[in-house]
Amino acid sequence: MRTPNGESVTGYNGKDGWLAAPGRPTREMSDADDYVAKLDATAMFPSHLAAMFGELKLQPHPEKVGDHAATVVWATTRGQPPVKLYFDPQSGLLVRMVHYTDTALGLNPVQVDYGDYRDVGGAKTPYRWTIARPSGAFTIQLDEVQDNAPIDAARFERPAQTASAPQSPSDH
Repeated sequence: MRTPNGESVTGYNGKDGWLAAPGRPTREMSDADDYVAKLDATAMFPSHLAAMFGELKLQPHPEKVGDHAATVVWATTRGQPPVKLYFDPQSGLLVRMVHYTDTALGLNPVQVDYGDYRDVGGAKTPYRWTIARPSGAFTIQLDEVQDNAPIDAARFERPAQTASAPQSPSDH
C-alpha cells in the first residue's frame, strides 16, 4: 500500500511473513499477524472461507450494515476468536467482516467493510475496504485490479533493513 510517507508492505513468501512500514524497521509476522493476513486474503475469495474455519454457523436474524440487512455467519476455528461475516442477501457478496487481533493489551476488534465491487476476470472484487480499529479507521481504494498480473519474485522476499536500530551505550 502506498501512503504519503512511503510503502507499507505485508509480505509472505510461503514460509516467512514480514511487515514493513515507513520509518520503522521491517519485522517478522507474529502468529497473530500471520492469522490475520491469511484471514484478509481468504476474505477476498469467500469460496475458500469454509476451508479456513472449523465451523460456520448462520445467525438466525440479519443485522444492518449501513441501510441494508445482511446475513450474518459466525466462523470459528480452534484457538482463535470467532469471526463475524456479513453477506448481502441479494448478491451473496461479503460486505463486512469483524475479527479480533491479539495484542499485548488483549483482543482488539477490527471491522472491515467491503464495497465498490467490480468484475475482474469473471469474479466480483471489492475495490474499496474501510478498516476500523480502536485506534482509528482508514480506507483503501483500488484504482485498478489485474487478473493474474505478473509480479516480480523479488517482491516476495523480505526486504533488507533500511534503518539501523539505535545503538545503546554498551554497543560502543
